[in-house]
Amino acid sequence: MKAKKEKSFDTVKFFRQVKTLLAEKMEGMNLAEQKEFIRKVREGEIKLSVR
Repeated sequence: MKAKKEKSFDTVKFFRQVKTLLAEKMEGMNLAEQKEFIRKVREGEIKLSVR
């Protein structure tokens, strides 16, 4: 059996944090507000900092 290599970056953990952060920010928004928020995030108008 191969020894597990220590990862410097865990992709699954990172994207779970991103998903949780987005859910927290969009809580209480209606669909139109959510779409506008995601558009702004994608275009870089809003920056999210992942822990």
